[in-house]
Amino acid sequence: MKHVSLLTLLLAFAGCTDIPELEGKEAPSIRNAAYPKLVPLEETLGTPVDPVSEASEVEEELTSRSEELAKKAAALQAAEIN
Repeated sequence: MKHVSLLTLLLAFAGCTDIPELEGKEAPSIRNAAYPKLVPLEETLGTPVDPVSEASEVEEELTSRSEELAKKAAALQAAEIN
């Protein structure tokens, strides 16, 4: 209960805070600047990727990496320590 009253008191004090006005604080060059040109998202991102083919490529890559790691592990297991 003590924490709730402390939180309420802190929120009440936060509500009394003066927040400075931002109107008129920007530079004249920004105030008079033109809006940026809007570009369709497709032009920015490029052609959409087929998720099925991308998933198969990733799966093939991970499978080959897994096989290479398994070969390395087998070679380490077979290595004789002197």
